[in-house]
Formats: sequence, structure tokens, C-alpha cells
Amino acid sequence: MDNIKDENLKRLGRFIAEELIDLAKETDSEDWVEENIRDHIVGELARCVTLQNLYLDREEFEKCAIMKIRIMELSDRLDIPLDTDLTNLEEDDEE
Repeated sequence: MDNIKDENLKRLGRFIAEELIDLAKETDSEDWVEENIRDHIVGELARCVTLQNLYLDREEFEKCAIMKIRIMELSDRLDIPLDTDLTNLEEDDEE
């Protein structure tokens, strides 16, 4: 399960980094002054995934479920196809 979580976090990190780089390439210096809501949503998504993993490690499953819902909402707003392993609360190694 840890390998799956690590791989999903790496994929999410790569996506976030690529998205920020693409945004930076498309803008000129004046755009940096303006607030970009998509950047904030991407940051909130990263925060929620981090919190979900923290809550999962602490076995705080109610909080983890709340983060799962928030992650799904943010993914929909960003039109990002969400990998179900990223929000899977079940342990694969308990089978």
C-alpha cells in the first residue's frame, strides 16, 4: 500500500509541477500580479491529499473520508481524472 501511495503522490506532484510550469510559460510578468484561482485550487488539492495521507496514517478515518470528498470536488473543478487509488481508504495488504 505504501508503494501505491508513494507512486500516486509522485504522480500528483509531477502533475502539479507541470501545470505550474505551463501556466508560467503562458503568462507575462503582469499576470503574476493577478490572482489565479486555478493555482489556488491546485494548491488546495495538494494540501488535501497530504492531509488525507496523514489522517490515514493516524487511522483518523472520518477525517480521511472528508478529505476524500474534498479531493473529488477539487478534481472535478480542475477537470482532472482522479486515480481511484489516490482516494482509496482500504488497505490492499490486509487481504
